[in-house]
Amino acid sequence: MKQPRGLFYDILIKTKCSLSFYFRIIWLFTYSDMKTIVFPQSIFGVTTAYAACLLHQPTTTYETSSFFLNRYPLALFWTWSNLLPFNIFNQLSQDAIDEDRLNKPWRPLPSGRIDRERTIPLMLGHYVFAVIVSCSIGGIRQSLFLILLGIWYNAGDGADKNFVVRNIINAAGMLSFASGAMEVALGEPLVITKVSTQWMAILASVIFFTVQTQDLYDTEGDSYRNRNTMPLVMGDSFTRWWTAVLVFIFSVVGPAYWSLRWYGFVLPLFLGTIISMRTLSLRTPEADKRTFQIWNAWMVSIYSLPLLRFLTHGC
Repeated sequence: MKQPRGLFYDILIKTKCSLSFYFRIIWLFTYSDMKTIVFPQSIFGVTTAYAACLLHQPTTTYETSSFFLNRYPLALFWTWSNLLPFNIFNQLSQDAIDEDRLNKPWRPLPSGRIDRERTIPLMLGHYVFAVIVSCSIGGIRQSLFLILLGIWYNAGDGADKNFVVRNIINAAGMLSFASGAMEVALGEPLVITKVSTQWMAILASVIFFTVQTQDLYDTEGDSYRNRNTMPLVMGDSFTRWWTAVLVFIFSVVGPAYWSLRWYGFVLPLFLGTIISMRTLSLRTPEADKRTFQIWNAWMVSIYSLPLLRFLTHGC
């Protein structure tokens, strides 16, 4: 297998990119998902890895400060490396380019910074690069699964035909990023345990039932693509009430699962209440976009519950 450095130079040659242009392009491909995928899922990885004993996973011997300093950059790099080819794939079709001209004209393809002919080898090269990175530092199972999900989502109409399937893929994808980042942070493969399975099932339910928050602000683009998202199929009002109620419910379920005292409920309930109120009362695209950003912060508060349990009660 080719070394990452050699592969990196191959990508530059095949796409005819200068170094500065290359870094600018790959940054723009992933910019939109830095706050929604890269940071939240890598934070899950490192915080849950630190509390791994609660999930009956291999534990770390690092001190607190050195653990986060040493392991978080790796988890962050793994998450971004696996997100990049998925995002390129997602933005590659002509329909995606036409849609981005409406609401994200700064992206590499609609802005004309790079064309589709040069983008394809860039995508393929980074898929190989993601697999090499995962073989080197961990998360190979999740990396391969993300490739399959990406094909289903982007080439198999998984994002367009049915909002239930769309939410399933979103939940599976986010948890693959999260568990992969956790495996990298631990430096050991994750094992299947009862507690881990239960917690992952709760997180999968949280994402599956509430991730349509991201679809509320982009109904124009989704309608243009004939994408059957929940707001377009079930109606805007129903989707908002459904989301508001379930966000509030899961704000209680998460801390309750870890048997936390009142302080464990404060942040999830605070953010969850804000999301619920904004979802029902503020209905402009700009407000919905901000609500989705708060949703990501709420997910981080849910992700951090095992760490809070570990810091207050130990293992």
